[in-house]
Amino acid sequence: MRYHSTYKRNLANYVYYGASTEQLFRTADYMYIIPVYRLTVYIMGIILGYLLRQHKDVNFKQVQIHIGNFFAVLCFIGAFLAPSFMGHIDYAYNPVDAAWYAAYAPILWCLCFAWIIYITHIGYSGYMAPILRNPIPRFWSKISYTVYLTQFPIYFYNVGTTKHSDEFGVVRKHLNFLEFFWILCSSVVLTLIIEIPSQNIKEYIFRKPRQLQDHTKNKKKS
Repeated sequence: MRYHSTYKRNLANYVYYGASTEQLFRTADYMYIIPVYRLTVYIMGIILGYLLRQHKDVNFKQVQIHIGNFFAVLCFIGAFLAPSFMGHIDYAYNPVDAAWYAAYAPILWCLCFAWIIYITHIGYSGYMAPILRNPIPRFWSKISYTVYLTQFPIYFYNVGTTKHSDEFGVVRKHLNFLEFFWILCSSVVLTLIIEIPSQNIKEYIFRKPRQLQDHTKNKKKS
C-alpha cells in the first residue's frame, strides 16, 4: 500500500534536494496522518508485545544470537544507509526509489529494534543493557510517539514560513536548536496531558474486570 501510494502520487518520504513544499505536505497527508499507511509497523508492534508477554522464557544458542545480531545490523543498514544516495545534491527524483524506501525502510527499522528489544527482554542484553537502562533512552521511550506526532507539523511550518533564500550550512541547518526545543516541549506536553492519561484510562478499564473476577473467585473459595 505504501509502495503503490508513493509511486502513484509521487510522494517523498526521503527529503531530497529540490523537493517542493507541496510534495512534502502531500507526503505528510498520506504517509503520516492516515493510520492505515502505518498499519504494517503497528501489527509488528502488536506481535512483538505478544512475544514479550507470552514467550519470555525462550533460550537461544550463542550462534543464534550472533545470526540475529547480524541480520539486525543488515536491517539497520538497509533502512538507514541504503537510501542515502537520494541525499546526493545531483539526485533526480525517481518514484520507484521513493516507493521502495517508503515500503521497506519502516519494516527493516522495526525488525532491527524489535530484535534488540526482544533479546534484551529475555536476558541476552549484553552491551545493550547499560544503554537501555540509561535515563536518556528511558525518557526518550516515553516521549518518542509524541515526538513522532509533533516533529512534522513543526518542521513543515518552518519550511512553509521561510520566504527568503539563505546560505546553506550543514551544521547550522541540521542543528536547529529552536526547532528541537519546540519539538521537545510539545512532545512533553502532549505526553503529560494526552498519552499518559489515556494509558491510565486503558489500564483502569482493563484492570477493573480482572479485579472483579479475582474478587469473585476469592469469595467462592472462602
